[in-house]
Amino acid sequence: MSNPYTPPRSNVDNQLQERSLIPKVIGIISLVLAGLGILGALASITMSFAMPEFMQAQTKMGFSKNYILGSNLVSLLTSSWAIFIGIKLIKYLDIGRRHFNYYAIFAVCMSIFAFIYTRNTIQNMFSEMKPEMAKAAEDLSSISSAAVFIAPVIIIIVALILNQQQVKDSLS
Repeated sequence: MSNPYTPPRSNVDNQLQERSLIPKVIGIISLVLAGLGILGALASITMSFAMPEFMQAQTKMGFSKNYILGSNLVSLLTSSWAIFIGIKLIKYLDIGRRHFNYYAIFAVCMSIFAFIYTRNTIQNMFSEMKPEMAKAAEDLSSISSAAVFIAPVIIIIVALILNQQQVKDSLS
């Protein structure tokens, strides 16, 4: 005899699959870094207009005003995009992962462009120096140029993590 108060048995697996915490963690990190990016870009844009000597110092190094303002505006837009991505990832929405993939491609392309432009600008600046000073400055700039590739490598690693099957399955 069976107890009428016993719940019916089911063939469905009653274990709920836990969602991966990776999207939420990456989303929070994205929000924090994007917020700092927006503050930095706004500060740089403000200083460029409020303090002409700030812009003059950068143009004396060989950077054009258009490049300086353009890079700040791109930074402002990409930081806003990263906030959108972070919010979507925190909400476990797959559109956040897909946009992060696009963001990664864009960030790598922009890093390559910035590296080439900066490298050419610095080389032009070195051509006006004495040879021994130019060599020392070029060695120093090579070290700092390597730092330009750190952010894209990190972004690619994060994109690979977000595109793991278990992470993708936790997004809706």
